[in-house]
Amino acid sequence: MINIRRYLFSILYRLVRFFVKNIVFGFQIILRKDKDLESIVDFGDKNLIRINKYLGTFAYNFSIPKNIGLDIFDLRFDSPLVAASFKSEKDLLDIWLKLGLGGVIFKTIMKDKRHGNERPRMQQVRLERKPGIVNALGLPGEGIDKFKKDILKSHLWRHDRPLGISIGGEDFDEYVHSFNNIEEAIHNRVPDNYFYEINISCPNTDTGQSLGDDLVMLEKLTGHLRVNCSASISLKVSPDWSDDHLRNIGDIIRQKEKMFINAGNTQFRTIDSLGLKSNQLTRQGGGLSGVAIFPRTLKMIHIYKDMNINIMATGGISTIHHFQAARDSGASLVGMATALIMDPYCIPKINYELQGS
Repeated sequence: MINIRRYLFSILYRLVRFFVKNIVFGFQIILRKDKDLESIVDFGDKNLIRINKYLGTFAYNFSIPKNIGLDIFDLRFDSPLVAASFKSEKDLLDIWLKLGLGGVIFKTIMKDKRHGNERPRMQQVRLERKPGIVNALGLPGEGIDKFKKDILKSHLWRHDRPLGISIGGEDFDEYVHSFNNIEEAIHNRVPDNYFYEINISCPNTDTGQSLGDDLVMLEKLTGHLRVNCSASISLKVSPDWSDDHLRNIGDIIRQKEKMFINAGNTQFRTIDSLGLKSNQLTRQGGGLSGVAIFPRTLKMIHIYKDMNINIMATGGISTIHHFQAARDSGASLVGMATALIMDPYCIPKINYELQGS
């Protein structure tokens, strides 16, 4: 029954999403509004959370097979599947953990509250006959003050799986300020199975630059983090960087303890290259996620495998075949984002397929 349930719910979810997407897009056309995928994603998230409230045990609870877990430093991941950093709603993260994720990473936190870019700022695209998502959200979020209060009382700790805290910033000082404040707030006050992800590769900053572009400042930042924290730390790098630049970053972190790489992030694409109209993104480009960027993800994995660095692979992974290719290339963990929007039941499907792999 459990085996049938995950496939039936997967089919049902994808059918409902297909009809809702097309109905909403139809109304947007009739009302002469800009096409906006974000409204559909928000609608889906709210209804998933509503189902969790009343039917969560039946709809979402799936056990994780005993033989697929692994350890990264002092962190135990019951499954190698992890939610990449793109959502902050605790109830939604709770659903994905129930479905069988080995851990989740909170949406990147900036120092102050941000509203992000003007909408529309998220669209679904189709490249190489596969769906993907492009976003120019601009890192909307509540800021660290609210995050500190929320994480202390979060019900996500009850899952006893690693929680990743993703930190972003406009400059070195903002990273340090956010890290210092969060670490001071949670150290010895929450379970010790948390880790930091330092998002050094997000282009959605006011300058369009990221700290990872500056190796001197990156060396300084990682030194500060490692001295002032005993938790494991990952660096989230960009697929847009050259192979040489990625290796230089690898040289920085492999000299330090309990640090690993998240390879990688969304890949910047212009609206012209994606076949979008100028009014479909308020900026003239955004970060592409989905299967189309998976080949670059594999190349990044090979770079860091050769450097003997622990790797989480993020970018285009949605099936057991993607996972196996990433694992065979050298990744230990995989981060998932677009796949969780398209069909969160890929989690129990991949977990159970891993039993015999």
